[in-house]
Amino acid sequence: MVQQRELIPYRNILTMKQGKPSITAPLSKKSNNNSSFVGLVCAVVSAIVAFIGTLLLCVSVMSSSTSSKNTQNKSSGSIRSVIEKNTQPNDILLPDTQPPKGLIIHTHLGDIRIQFTPELSGESSINYIKEVVQTASSKQNSGMAIGETANGRRVTDGYKCSRCKFYRSEKQLLLQGVIAQVNVPKNTELGPCPLEDYKPKNKCPEHDPNCGCHGPIMTKGFVGWAGGGGGPDFFINTFKNPVDWWENQHTVWGMLDEKSIKLVESIYDLPVHGTGMKMLDEEIEISLELF
Repeated sequence: MVQQRELIPYRNILTMKQGKPSITAPLSKKSNNNSSFVGLVCAVVSAIVAFIGTLLLCVSVMSSSTSSKNTQNKSSGSIRSVIEKNTQPNDILLPDTQPPKGLIIHTHLGDIRIQFTPELSGESSINYIKEVVQTASSKQNSGMAIGETANGRRVTDGYKCSRCKFYRSEKQLLLQGVIAQVNVPKNTELGPCPLEDYKPKNKCPEHDPNCGCHGPIMTKGFVGWAGGGGGPDFFINTFKNPVDWWENQHTVWGMLDEKSIKLVESIYDLPVHGTGMKMLDEEIEISLELF
């Protein structure tokens, strides 16, 4: 019969050898020196392998982090070099910006935001406004501050063009002004007619002898070219009902939000003069910005 070995309970046994403490692994009564030596060698080898593995992992992580940082710095430097090379000091639009969706008119009373409506006016009216703003920018004639944000995008409070202002105020009906810049040709393309077989009801005005159909019936917040033409004079309609007596004779190129409509209505309280058209006693200078 094979004699079973009695195991000593698992614990560390502290022994004193030559006055120095040593820690031995838990052993059975039948264990010998050879098995102890083999166990010690295995433990040492395992420790060495674990150390080498940990060292290699650290080196790999540090290398990956350095490579990623270098790639990021190189990419950032490349983007900034392109911007600095291709962007003039007063450029509003950067290479990575989307085409503008509208126009901000800055006044001393507040800002008026106009959302472009190329589906009503065609692209020609929108391109004219964009060219006015960009030409004013390149002339570096902005009367307001220009700075740069942390992400490198240029910011501005608008550019002052050579002939941009509000001059007419018809209470609860319209605010009229002009957007023009030297060396920017006038827009001559009018909006597409939304109606088939359009027949005007009113007598044709002198500036539009054919009573052309240039856009939809204007409603509150619509922005269009004045006089039935293609600019540069424009007006903002704030009448509460659709202005059907104007028929379809105006090219509509934008629309205001509610906040901007309220600001326009506050301008009606400014002093005006005139027996027919009501002109502002003091014209309101404006600066422009695309958004």
